[in-house]
Amino acid sequence: MLASLRLIVVVVAGVLLGLVSAWWAIGNLRFESARGIGQWSMVDDRSKGNPYEAARAARRGGGGLGPSEGIELVTEVDAGNRPLRADCAYTIAGPMPQGVLWTLTVSDRDGRLPVNPAGRFGFTSLDAMTFGPAREVRISLGRDVRPGDFVATTGLASLRLTLRLYSPTVATRAPGREQLPSVTPLGCEEEAG
Repeated sequence: MLASLRLIVVVVAGVLLGLVSAWWAIGNLRFESARGIGQWSMVDDRSKGNPYEAARAARRGGGGLGPSEGIELVTEVDAGNRPLRADCAYTIAGPMPQGVLWTLTVSDRDGRLPVNPAGRFGFTSLDAMTFGPAREVRISLGRDVRPGDFVATTGLASLRLTLRLYSPTVATRAPGREQLPSVTPLGCEEEAG
């Protein structure tokens, strides 16, 4: 009887430790498979075969783009290479690759979307305002409302920006740094108070 009880305790402890370690690995381990384009990182196709990267993508609600669909770029840093903070305001400004459909999503590191009255968590090439012959975008983020294209970061503890470019040509030849917008800080709540 005592041997059976020990076996059950060992099996339950092993299962719990395995689940906790897998959850930790998905949330905390970073693999050096991302290729940088300025402040943006593009996940290399080789990482799609990595089970931890696949689980991380599933956990944040995305599956990535296929090789003929386009590319996904993410950033958690601003133009000065400082970590993005949800309590700060930022401007995402600059060009987008010409002739490409794109989406820009604001979330936290775990993929949770902001909670705001407008229900807006990003912009697309179809609804963002563009300026000049290069059709540059200017999108503001922060807790306080700003004029123009704006996404509130209310309810987020961390900040990640995901830019998806939908085009077979972009999938085979990634855009250069000069073809992507940059993220510039405007200020933080603690600095204003």
